[in-house]
Amino acid sequence: ELRQLIWTGCPSILRPVCWKLLMGYIPLNADRRKISLGRKRIKYTHLAEKLDNDILGSDDLVLLHQIQIDLPRTVVYREFLEHAEIRLAVQRVLFTRALRNPTSSYVQGMNELMVPFLIAFLAEFQAVPPLELDVSEITTSQFHVAEADSYWCFCKFLGVMQNHYTFGQPGIQESCFKVKELLKRADSELYEHLTNEGVDVLHFAFRWLNCLFLREFPAKCIPRLMDTYLAEGDDLPHFIEHFCLVILLKWSAQFKEMTFQSIVSFIQNPPTKRWTVSEVRYFPQMH
Repeated sequence: ELRQLIWTGCPSILRPVCWKLLMGYIPLNADRRKISLGRKRIKYTHLAEKLDNDILGSDDLVLLHQIQIDLPRTVVYREFLEHAEIRLAVQRVLFTRALRNPTSSYVQGMNELMVPFLIAFLAEFQAVPPLELDVSEITTSQFHVAEADSYWCFCKFLGVMQNHYTFGQPGIQESCFKVKELLKRADSELYEHLTNEGVDVLHFAFRWLNCLFLREFPAKCIPRLMDTYLAEGDDLPHFIEHFCLVILLKWSAQFKEMTFQSIVSFIQNPPTKRWTVSEVRYFPQMH
């Protein structure tokens, strides 16, 4: 029932708690939450501190360096990453998760998916929407709490799409194939036009599937998108494939009039970047 309610959008003030419930991070019984949260936050602190104290191998240092390179390139909530505390928190979460999950480790794009959790959980302390967060007013202890909560929820979220981030990213490759098949059945003319112009689904769907469209929409729309993603649960990969199809069908007429270069340029700078939350609200339902 909670998933059905959140799927269509969650009130901003309730979003952090609802996300934690959907990720199974906190129990439904409110009386048990304090003890449960305390235990998990302490566990994360120990994990992060252990990494800080361990002597890192050469492969670990290469991994850490890649994360540090990718962070300044992050599009999602870019303005918040100008704060050193935010960057360090994101870096620790990504690095800690990567070392504890060597099969999927770290892949560029994970940085985009992790940031919404941290900003939402920091904003919870000020009872404001994410974009109204005042980082200067966040205390050190609040940073630690939000970082720990983000780690566990982010790990759970990625678990749904594990195959998207293992070696060779087979999950994304498979989803790209499914998007191609969906498009062939839904709009054969568009499929043939793209094929004739030399536009492969991989030219655009890979980034969409890797970052779940978070780079394609403005920051104000990200919490709304995440509501639906989290509510989808294990069905998220299937939902995203259909979301790709909906995006393509939305501008089918325009695509059919375009040549290769125009199509690629359009996809790299889609009109969605100027959308409002009200426009996003009903868009996922079109699938």
